[in-house]
Formats: sequence, structure tokens, C-alpha cells
Amino acid sequence: MKFFYSSIIVILFFLSIFDLIVGLINDAVNFLNSAIGSQVASRRTIMVFASLGILLGAFLSSGMMEVARKGVFDPSYFYFSDIIFIFLAVMISDIILLDVFNTLGYPTSTTVSMVFCLLGAAFSIAMIKMTSPLNNEPFHHLTLYIKAEKTFTISIGIFLSILISFTSGAFIHYFIRFLFSFEYESRLKYVGVIWSAISLSSMTYFLLIRGLHSTLQGFTVENLTGFSLFIQHFIKWIHHNFLIFLLILFSTWTVIAKIFVSLGYNILKFVVLYGTFSLAMAFAGNDLVNFIGIPIAGIQSYNIWKESGSPPAEKFNMKSLSGNVQAPSSVLIFAGIIMIFTLWFSKKTQNITSTELNLSRQNEGPEKFLSNSFSRGIVRFFLYLGNHFFILFPKRFLVKIEKNFKKQEIQKEDDVAFDLVRASANLTISSILISIATVQKLPLSTTFVTFMVSMGTSLSDRAWDRESAVYRISGVLKVIRGWFLTGLMAFTMAGITASFLYFLKEWALSFLICLILFVFYRIYKTYYNKVQDQKIKEKPFFGIVNLTLEDTLSKTLEVLNPILEYIENIYKNSIEGITQENLKTLQKSRNHFLKVKENFTNIHNSLIKVIRKTENRKPIAGIFYLHIYSKTKEIIESSDIITNHTLFHVINSHKPLKYQQKKNLRILEHLMIEHFNIIKKITTDKNCKKIQFSCTIQNKILKKIEEQMNQQVMGIIHNKYGTKNTFLMLDLLLQSKKMTESIEEIIIVYHNALYNIASKKDASFLAF
Repeated sequence: MKFFYSSIIVILFFLSIFDLIVGLINDAVNFLNSAIGSQVASRRTIMVFASLGILLGAFLSSGMMEVARKGVFDPSYFYFSDIIFIFLAVMISDIILLDVFNTLGYPTSTTVSMVFCLLGAAFSIAMIKMTSPLNNEPFHHLTLYIKAEKTFTISIGIFLSILISFTSGAFIHYFIRFLFSFEYESRLKYVGVIWSAISLSSMTYFLLIRGLHSTLQGFTVENLTGFSLFIQHFIKWIHHNFLIFLLILFSTWTVIAKIFVSLGYNILKFVVLYGTFSLAMAFAGNDLVNFIGIPIAGIQSYNIWKESGSPPAEKFNMKSLSGNVQAPSSVLIFAGIIMIFTLWFSKKTQNITSTELNLSRQNEGPEKFLSNSFSRGIVRFFLYLGNHFFILFPKRFLVKIEKNFKKQEIQKEDDVAFDLVRASANLTISSILISIATVQKLPLSTTFVTFMVSMGTSLSDRAWDRESAVYRISGVLKVIRGWFLTGLMAFTMAGITASFLYFLKEWALSFLICLILFVFYRIYKTYYNKVQDQKIKEKPFFGIVNLTLEDTLSKTLEVLNPILEYIENIYKNSIEGITQENLKTLQKSRNHFLKVKENFTNIHNSLIKVIRKTENRKPIAGIFYLHIYSKTKEIIESSDIITNHTLFHVINSHKPLKYQQKKNLRILEHLMIEHFNIIKKITTDKNCKKIQFSCTIQNKILKKIEEQMNQQVMGIIHNKYGTKNTFLMLDLLLQSKKMTESIEEIIIVYHNALYNIASKKDASFLAF
């Protein structure tokens, strides 16, 4: 049995490392979003500031470890075996839950997951102990096991952060934007200096002074020596001279900001980088407990049990865990180093795509979420309210305010979501809110705060206009719904896992180890598949300012090549699947098509952006791209019908095709593949000058389709074919004809574009 508990400690250690890696990948976007979204500096520079913040925040996070050990339950009412099962159940459930949410693409919070996993596991073990024949305790004794008041405070703190963060972001940033306006460069000398000083002073006070104070709380005066003793005296002086210290801090940063502005440097860039450092530090200080708090508490419990002579684990009371235990600095620094390495070397963090940026961006673009009746009702209500509210104010006053909110075109590149003013506000407000919670030892969700602050500031900037409001609100509501679902699932999963461990012990541990290994495999497989699916998602038009016809000609080949390759395989598998009645092949074909359709949606969403990049007064490149887009869309739509109808026919066990029909389809398939190869050769070789028209093969396909349609009509007349059979064949033949015509038209457009480049004629040849 001693080996059993030692094994659990080893497992907890390895789980903590994995949780650190997964947790950082999941949460890194929270402190990188503002810097990346505003393109304040190179990615390397942003990473350096974030890494320094993580390292310092990890060192200052020891006070938060109390939440993991005794924040939710009272250890004195549990035995050593109970505590170990609770901690193991929390770690396993947390990892599985994060993997499920990440695989489904729903946002989640590591803080909510950890707290409710602890609550669920402790509740489950407490109920088992209370209802056992030996105890048979009344239900109200549950408050002795679970710290109901503390748990309620933590839960309220977590979920109130949604409202507080959104309100703070919207209210504070409204005045910031009013003072700056969107043409903020002209106001940096005055407003910029004052705002920067306020921002930098606030972050410095809360992150450094308050952070050091929370770290030193676990030490006694006798344990403080040298620099630590000096820091404690310095903090005491600050408490007694708060206004003087704040004035000194503000004056210092004002002078520094003024110097930066005088030298021609955009001080907001420094504020955003400093804010990235601050928020990364707050993340490590507040969220590190989510990843290593439980394993550290488990190791401390094991040491207490072992130092007591390893008595029976089922009878050894864990009252000693209620005392103050300082987390080793070496462990915290090691955890910080692991997070930094993950931040730099994980491919997932290098390709962050965030829901937050989509919902808060200032420039137009594709909306990730669909509208619903509730979001539409909210928009209509506030439109009605706004129309009646603004009547109360003079028009001259409203016009004066409106001047400061008149938007300028901030999009210089495709990935610039908002300007430096909003980025600095996001980071300042978020880091202050999280730091206050850290001082109060409340595990505030970094995800909740950063996301809702970003939503609040985007609302103040009027990024949610009438073109996008219903979609943005729908997205925010979906995200919040996912957060509440996280708490419910975490509580349930941890409770079941803890009960499983309590009753089955070694058998349960073996099963759970296999389950964890399976989860690791699923994570790798899911990520690998996502990487493979990125082939069509590349942005070949990124970085081009003035798009010429030559550029468009070359870049559209990069877009078309992978699409046509997928469509060819999909068409081939669909014909083979329907002729062989192979359900697995048809399902695979349909799934591949859905991926192509999703990727083509990205091309659809970028259509307007690409056309706007066409060279001034020369619309020919945009017209050409619109033609290629239109014909490619027709091919996609035809593939949609073919894959859907063939799968529907077989999955519903309709009568199979006749022998002659199968034979005809195989001949048609061969001709279609030959036609695909012609256009694929053009896109692969990227040599449009050697385009050869495929009239011969096209005529063969059209002739074959006409013959097969005639045969189908004769078969219907002589009652050879049923209704389902007839409609399926008509769909296959008509959509094959449309695909053939679209492919031929793409080739003609390319040929005419080359002729235009050579002769420098106008764009009349591209008319629809």
C-alpha cells in the first residue's frame, strides 16, 4: 500500500508538468492578445516581455497555493487516503475536461475547472464518509467538510468578474477613447503622457508592491533577512504614506513618458509591452495554482504522512495540512521555466487564433458566430433605448462627442485588430483587476477578466456596430455559456473519479492511467489533423498592398491548387462509394468535403479584403479574382450536392444503381479525373503561358453526360429505374456537367488574363 501512494505522487508530478504545458497553451492568448492584435512589436519582442512576466509572477505566486490545499475543504475532516484521492481526481478530471473543450473548440477557464473539480471531488468523498454505516452523519454536517462560505465567496468572485470586467472595460475605455479619439497620434504629447503615467503607475503598484506583499505574508519576522526585511519595511512605509508614494510613482512615470514622447517614440508601445509583462506576471501569479497547486499539496500531504511513520492511510487525519506551508521557490521557478519554454517552442502558441480577437476587432471581417433570437432581441432593445435616450441631449453636444469616436482605417495588415489605445486599456484594466484578486487570494479567472475587458473596450470603441452586433453578442453569450458548463462538468467528473478511486483503488488507478495515455494520444492526433487541415487556410495575399493582375494570377494558383486536389479525390471517392455501396468511403468523402467547405469559407470571408487591395484605378485584378472565386464556388457547391446525395442514398439503404448505370459512372469518373488533371497541371506548374484548351475532353464529358441522361429517360419510360435512383443519377450527371463547365471557364479566364498582360488591354474580356 505504501508503494501505491508513492505511485500516486509520481503520477501527480508528471500530470503537473503536462498541465503546465496544456494550461499555458490554453491561456497564453489571454496576455498575448492585445500585443499581437495591435502589432505593437515583433513576435520575439512580445515573447521576451511575456517570459519575464511569467518568471516573476511564478516566484510571487506562493500565497495562492493555499486555495488548493484548504481553500475549498477542511483537511482536518479527511484522512490521508481521502486527500490523495481528491487531488488525483482533480488532476485527471481537469486534464480530460480541458482536452474535451479544446477538441470541441469551446473556450474554458482553468481557474473554474480547478475550483469546481476540487469542490466536486471533496463533496463526493465527504458524502461517502458521511453516509457510511460507521458514521451515518446528518446532511448538515457537510458544512464541516466543505468550506461553504469560502467556496461561495470564490464562486461569486469568479463569476462576478464577468460583470465587473465588462463594466470596467466599457466605462473606463469610453473616457480614454473620448480623450484620445481614433486619431490619437496628435494627442500623445499631452493626453498620451498622462494616460501612460496613470497606466504604468497602476500596474507598477499592484504588480510589484502588492505582489511582493502577498509573497512575504507567509514569512515570520525571524525568517526575514537582508533584502526581504528591507522590502517588508518599504511596504509598511508605503501603507502609511500611500498618497505620497502614489504621487512619486506618477511623477516618475510622467517624466519618463515625457522623455519618450520628446524623442519621437510612441509611448503607447511601451505601455502595451509593459502591460504584456504585467498581465503575464498576473497570469503566473494567479493561475499557477491551477497547474501545480494540487500536486504540491499532494506532495506535502505525502511528506506529512511519511514523517508520521506511515500509519494506515485510511485512519491518518490530515489536520496538519491546515497550517501555513510555504511553497518552495525552486519549484515555482522551475514551473515558470517550463511555461516559458512552452511559450517559445510550442507550435500551438505560434499559431494562436483567438475567439477574443474575432469578437473585439475594430476592422471588418468574417464573423465566427451566427446570430440567434436572443442576441437579435438585445440589439433591437438597445437600439430602441438609445434612440430615446439621446433625444435628451442637445445635438451640438452629441456631435462634439461623436468627433472623438469617428473611426479611421486602422487596418494596415490583415492581422491588426485594433489600435494601441485599446490595447493599452485592455492590458491595464485586466492586470489591475487580476492583481487585486491575487492580493485577496481569490483565484480570479484570467480568461474571464481578459476576455470581458476586451469585450467592454470593443463596445466603447463601437466595434459592435449594426453590421456585427448580433454576431458579436451571440458569440459572447456562447462563450459565457461554455464557462458555466465548465463548472458543472468539472464538479461532476471530479466527483465520479474520486468515488471510483475511493472504492477500487489500484484497479481504478490502472484504468485511469490508461485513460490519461489515451487523452494524450487524442491531443496529439487532434493537433496533427488541424495542422494538416491548414494547407488551404494559408493567406497568399497577405502583405500585398497594391494587387496587380500579375500578382493575382500567381496567388490564385496557390489558392486553387489544394482545393482542386481535394475536390478531385472527393469526386473519385463519391463515385466509387456509390457504385460499390461503400458507406465508409462515402462518409469519408463527405467529411473531407466539409473540411474543404470550411476552408473555402475563409477565402469567401477574405474576398472583399483582397479586392480592396487592387491597384488604384485598375480594377482588372479584382475582377479577375472575383471570376476565379465565382467559378471555384460553383465547383464547391456541385461537390456539396454530390457528396450529400450519394451518402444519403446509401445510408438510407435505397436500391443500388443498375449495372449499366455503374458502368457509365465509372467512364464519366475517368473522363472527369482527366479534366481535373489539366487544370491541376496549370496550378501546380504555375506556367499559365502553356495553357492548352481542353475542348476535346470537355466535349467528351458533355457528350457522355447527354448520352447517360437519354438512357436515364428511356429507363424511366420503361420502368427500369425507381424515383430515388433517377434523382440520384440526375444529380450526379448535372453536377458533373456544372463542374466541367466551371473548370473550362477557369482555364479560359486564365488564358485571357495572360493575353491582357501581354497586350495591356482593358478588363472587358472578363465581363460576366
